[in-house]
This record gives sequence, structure tokens and C-alpha cells, in this order.
Amino acid sequence: MIISLRHLFVDSWIGRAAALLIFLAFIGWGVGDVYSNLGATGSNEIVRIYDRSITPDDFSRALSAQLPAVAKQIGLADPSKLPKSEVEQIARQTLQNLVMQNEIQLAAERAGMMVPDDLVRQDIFAIPAFHDAAGKFDRSIFNDRLTRMGLTEGKLIQVVREDIASRGLLQGIGQAVVAPPSLTGRMLSFDANQRLFDMVEIPFASGTVTAPPTDEQLHRFYDNHPQMFRTTEYRHAKMVVMTADSVAKTIEVPDDVLHRLYDFQARTYDMPETRTLQVLTFTDQAKAAAAATAWKGGLSWDDIQKKFPEAAAVALPSVRQSDIPNPELAKAAFAAQPDRISGPEKTGMGWVVFNITAVVAPHKTTFEQAKGDLKKQVQTQESAEALQARQKQFQDAVAGSSTLEQIPGDLGAVPAAGTLDSNGMTQDGLPAPIPGDEALRQAIVHQVFTQSKGAQPTVVNGPNGTFFSVLVDEVRPGTLKPFDSVRDQVVQAWTAEQKRRAANLRATALFGTAKSGTLRKAMEGQPEASALRQDVSVSRVHPDQSLPQNILRGIFDLKPGTTGMFETPDAFWLVNVTADRPASAEDLKSLGTRLVDDYRQSMQSDIPMVLSAAMEKAFPPSHINMALYNQVVAAAAPASAPAAENGAH
Repeated sequence: MIISLRHLFVDSWIGRAAALLIFLAFIGWGVGDVYSNLGATGSNEIVRIYDRSITPDDFSRALSAQLPAVAKQIGLADPSKLPKSEVEQIARQTLQNLVMQNEIQLAAERAGMMVPDDLVRQDIFAIPAFHDAAGKFDRSIFNDRLTRMGLTEGKLIQVVREDIASRGLLQGIGQAVVAPPSLTGRMLSFDANQRLFDMVEIPFASGTVTAPPTDEQLHRFYDNHPQMFRTTEYRHAKMVVMTADSVAKTIEVPDDVLHRLYDFQARTYDMPETRTLQVLTFTDQAKAAAAATAWKGGLSWDDIQKKFPEAAAVALPSVRQSDIPNPELAKAAFAAQPDRISGPEKTGMGWVVFNITAVVAPHKTTFEQAKGDLKKQVQTQESAEALQARQKQFQDAVAGSSTLEQIPGDLGAVPAAGTLDSNGMTQDGLPAPIPGDEALRQAIVHQVFTQSKGAQPTVVNGPNGTFFSVLVDEVRPGTLKPFDSVRDQVVQAWTAEQKRRAANLRATALFGTAKSGTLRKAMEGQPEASALRQDVSVSRVHPDQSLPQNILRGIFDLKPGTTGMFETPDAFWLVNVTADRPASAEDLKSLGTRLVDDYRQSMQSDIPMVLSAAMEKAFPPSHINMALYNQVVAAAAPASAPAAENGAH
């Protein structure tokens, strides 16, 4: 939970650049200033960083924004219910974030970055929290939300000005990051270079059995493989499962939160008319006119693009008039008749010819209509954090319930019980109704068949962050079937084993010959020669999906000129690597661009941390007022529960 906050404001340079909008989003949620009741004066400061300071108001405002957000993430409607230890941890991280933001601003000042007033005004006017239903800046909404935040207009301007400077600094440094060609070259060679090989498959079924089995051989096979001829073992188990989905359903979301989210997403729920366009843009009017004539003659969208490749073609699905970047086109498109080729129209971007393929009339989704979807949005967003936060409570509940029947329902744990076999099937041959996805289902079945009957239930960490607990209360072991009743099965199993053995001997003989020469040479004149595949090519970016995974891995482990032998569930494979070949120009271009971008983004993500560390050495935080710090933390969550009583750790 705390790590995620740190990642949001610290680890990502792009996240830092967007921190202001995230911070201002809290305006829409309504965050009060809990410190305002303490009677502090503006001269107080909790931490000084060179000539800048973090005041109690700064710290209180940031902390009071974080506490409700974290509480909602773990399923608490009231932040005062957060354990004391969690509040203290959130407070420390919040103060660290504020220090880092000030250090980055100091670096911007040292770089001489000045932010024009027009740019500040533009950024403030673009914040959706200050817009009316028409999407325009509204002074009354602006004043109201600043009041609710406890911010003055001057303070907001300062915050925005500093954020723009910080963004400019981080983005400017980020643009200087360069991926070393030596490193990217080695990565390209590893991923894109192609490996050529010959291979042959020797199926188990191709093995020959020279004589039918004797009774003695069948009895010996039966005695040596009793697990193949037993009746199915069934176990009855009780289980309790916690997943993000099951927890989500128990997260309380107050109506006032949903109303604010509805207002914040007004653009989604209050839709003006939208249209779907197909647009061709030309620099030459005559060509535009020719395209309009041809299009009106019945050519399809795909055909008209092929006929006029010099045109810039774009499809705009379900756009508002304000979404179209070309204002002349926007006006013409929303005045045109649908399903009719229009143009050419002269615009600032050239001559356009367009078709309106669909029109959706204005419509508004009311709050009541959207309420269910909004609630699900919040629950889904918070479910993963809530699931992890409730792990300790789930462990305590399981430890106190030897029958798994006293697990509190508000935890989001789903109970289930039933009889199943080791494949998760019921006695009726149907999949047992176990909660969760297939990976979780397999984990639970595995636990049921490895856990002893009557063993005390414990909490098991399942896949994808899930938790479950199992109690096995009945075992019906399988019994060995009489030989006479399964004789035909024994014959089939014995025959399949003999064929596999014969295929193994055949593959091993060919493998021995290939090792002293080449597979191609070893297969000359052999019955399996027609199955030999030659000069097959794969790379790590273009693997042959028809090949089993263990063979693909083995191909890259073999050195050129060597042969390997591999086994899959139904065959033996011989693979002879013949050569390495440089990557294609197309792969080098596409993969190279992606590798350079990934490397640059990785380096850019470290910039805020490195910059902050450098600034901290030059201007270390000083004058830390712990008494004032503790006072703000205590005021932010005065009723927080003790850690010991809530299982915090």
C-alpha cells in the first residue's frame, strides 16, 4: 500500500509530471483541512529544505488527502478506522514525497526555469475539476472547490507554477537519456538473430511391437503399475476462498463518493451528439474532387484508400464535434447528412472529403442509471489493495475456526464444499464448482489432495494474490481393480509402453549416428527420412509456435553443429542446429526501436530519485519539528485504532 504511493510520486518520472493532476483530483472528492483546527500560524514549519519549507498546512492537506484514499483502497469507509501504525507509515511517506517535490523544485530554480503566467492560467483552466457540465472553466466551481480544499487562489497558482517547472525539468533531463548502441546491439542479437536447424519427430506410436504379450508379462505390468488400474479416489472438503472479485463485492461505497465520481466523469455520462467519420485529406483540390466522384460512385472505404494512396486517410469512430482537431472539418462534419459523401471542403489542413457512417443522438445517463457501474468501478479499483489488507484478518479467522464455519461474511471470503477427484471433477463427471479462475481452481484441488484428512486448516497463498483455506473431512481411497476386469486396459497400456520403448531405442540409435556427423546425414536412406524438416528458422522474437516449448528452449541451448534429443508427451525429437543467421532488417528496425524506447523509459524512471538524492546532498532537510509533525498526524486521524487490536504489522 505504502509502496504503491511511493511509486506514484517518486519512482515514475511520468507519474511525477502528472502528480499535480492526481493531487487536484482530490478536489472532486472533497478533502477537508484537519489541521485548520489547531490554530497554527503560517510562520510554523515542519521541515526546511534550503530556503523552502513544508508548513503544517502543507503537510496536513497532503496527509488528509492520502488517508481517505488509502482507507477506501482497503475497504474502510472511515479513515479514522485505519490502524495507528498504518497512519504513521502513510504520514512518513507523505512527508517524504513533499520533501522530494521541494527538492525537485529547487533544482528547477537552480536551472533558471521561469514559468509564464499564460501557461499557468492555461493549466488551471484545463483541470476538469473546475469545469461545468459543458466542459468549460467555471469560476464559481473553481472558488467552491478551492474552499473545500482549504486552498487560496494564490496557493494554487504557486502549486501549478512549480509543477510546470518540475515537469519541464524532468522532461528536459529525460530527453537527454540515450540508449547505448553497444547494449542495445547485444540485446538485439540475443532476441532477433535467427537459428537454423534440421529436426525429425519420432512418435511413440511409430514404435513396433514384435509379438503379443504373454499372461506373465501382463500380470507383471499390472503389478508394477497399480496406480493405472485403481478406482478413482474422492475427497470431501470444505474451503473458503478470497479473491479480488469476492472482496470487491463487500467494499462499501457511500453515495456521496459515487455522486462525486459521477460529476467527475460527466463527460462520459452526459454525451452530446457523436459521429463516426471516414476522412481523406488532400493538398490538391482537383485530386480531392476526383476522389469525391470516385467515392460517390460506390467505392468502399478500403478501395478508395487504395485508389488515392497520396491522401491522408483516417477513421474517427464515435467522436464529438470538439474531439475533431480540424475545426473546419468538425463544423462541416456535424452539419453534413449521414451516409453521403461530402466535399471537397477547404480547411486549414488541406482539402477534405468525408463520409458520415454513423450518428448517435445526444443522450444523458442519469446517476441512478450509472450508479451500479460507478460502484463496480470503485470496488474493482480498490479490491486488490483490500484483498491484501484483509489477509491478516482472514488468517486470524481461519486460525480460530477449526471447521471453517465461523469466517466473518464481511471479509469477502466465499465458502464452498463438495466431493471431488484429483482432477477437480465431481462423481457426476462435472467440474466441481470451486470459486476463482482455472489457476486458483488447480491450486485448491492440489491442496485438497496433498493435505491430510482432519489437518488444521491454514491460509494458503494462491495465484494472483488470492488466499484460500481447505479442510479435508472425508477420504474415499481408490481400490485396485481385479486383473480380469481390466485385462483389456492392461493390454493397451502394455502395448503403448512397448511402442514408446521401441521409439526410444530408434531415436537413440539415430541420435548416436547424428552426433558423430549431422542429422541430415544420419537420416539418409532411413524409413523416417521423409519426416526430416530442413533449414527451419526461429528467433526469440519469432518462435515457431507449432514446436513444443522444451524444444524451443533446447534449440537456443545447443551450439551450432551439435544435435540434441528431446522428449514430449507423445514423441522423441532430434534437433541438429546447423547455423546462426543475422536478424532480418525488418526485425532489427521494429525491435530496435522498441528496445531503445524501453531502455530510455527505464532510465527516465530513475531521474526523480537521482535528482532528489543529489539535491539532498546539496541542501539537506533541516529544522525538523517532530512535535509539530506528531501534532498534525494525531489531528489527521484522532480515532485511529491501535495496531495490536487490528492486526496491523
